[in-house]
Amino acid sequence: MNRQDIVHGSINILERAGFSTSDPSYLIHSGFDIVARRDALILVIKVMGGESISRSSLMGMVALARAVDGTPLIIGAGTSSKGIEDGVVYSRFSIPLMSISTLHDLFIEEVPPLIYSAPGGFYVRLDRILLGKIRQGGISLGELAEIAGVSRRTIQMYEEGMGAKLSAALRLEKGLGVELIVPIDPFTYDIVAGEEAVANCFDCLGDNDLAMNIFEQLNEMGYSVEPTNRCPFDALTSDRENLLFTGVGIIDKKMARRAKAMASISHLLERHSVFFVDDRGRKTNLEGTPLITYGELERMRDKKKVLEIILERG
Repeated sequence: MNRQDIVHGSINILERAGFSTSDPSYLIHSGFDIVARRDALILVIKVMGGESISRSSLMGMVALARAVDGTPLIIGAGTSSKGIEDGVVYSRFSIPLMSISTLHDLFIEEVPPLIYSAPGGFYVRLDRILLGKIRQGGISLGELAEIAGVSRRTIQMYEEGMGAKLSAALRLEKGLGVELIVPIDPFTYDIVAGEEAVANCFDCLGDNDLAMNIFEQLNEMGYSVEPTNRCPFDALTSDRENLLFTGVGIIDKKMARRAKAMASISHLLERHSVFFVDDRGRKTNLEGTPLITYGELERMRDKKKVLEIILERG
């Protein structure tokens, strides 16, 4: 299964499951391939083919997911040769990774995964309440430890919520004659751990004086500006009420492709997008994304005016 097959297969699964999705053709060369939304659940998805994934390539998707209260997710083909087994949730730089088959089972069959991969092998979550009732029913800590083939302290840690090795959990289930393994939530993304995948991207701007000037002006108006990497937009601009997918550049074919992507994502996520340019001619928007010149921005007195112009030209 090649990369494009995984992209389109994932979109098919998500749309069948009731998600609205972005157009992948707009996100070529971006650090993510799909943005999907179903009610409050937002997924920012990177598809992994045979290529390796670097930490820096994920910075944009993590930043976007964090800004919209979404979950970054990596989807790959389920093959043992690539180290991705079906039915198992993995992690890359603290970002959940699963096969397209696991995605299908989760959303179409409504069968969540039971197994996750961590250093040392495959692990599962145990039903702590049931395990406690078994202990209260007269089975000692030592007996449970003997059945599972682990130490007494390890059984205590299972009761406290620590994941169990799959082999030990299966021995417990067989020895006790009960089902102890419970499904895991693959979208419980550890945003604190995930911060390690995000770095300050102001260095990404290089000698882009126009971008630096615009971002400084937006900062002075009271916006927080976070430059991004490997995204259709150059920054996430926000205050307490609004999030703007913000691009900077000159009007050309490349900007038109980026503007399409920004308009698509902003519509899907019910946010705003804007492109700041040196000269917009007679254009007020490009492919649905409003255009504002740096000169116009300088003349605006506060951030409310910025939003007014974006709404007017969108």
